[in-house]
Amino acid sequence: MSAPLNLTAEQLRSISYALDGLTKITKENGVSLSPHQRLEIGLDDNVLHVSWDEAAEAYVIDDRNGE
Repeated sequence: MSAPLNLTAEQLRSISYALDGLTKITKENGVSLSPHQRLEIGLDDNVLHVSWDEAAEAYVIDDRNGE
């Protein structure tokens, strides 16, 4: 079972900007970040696992966070 994320609205906005930036890098340059493992991003004392979602063509917060 995944642990719930406990983030403020401002923290979520910051994370979304970071994920948008990572997605832009991948789309514009064809560079895959951490292609063989989950990518971790940190904000304050939160560490989130993110991964590339083929269907969305974007980096997303991994739904297995907290495991």
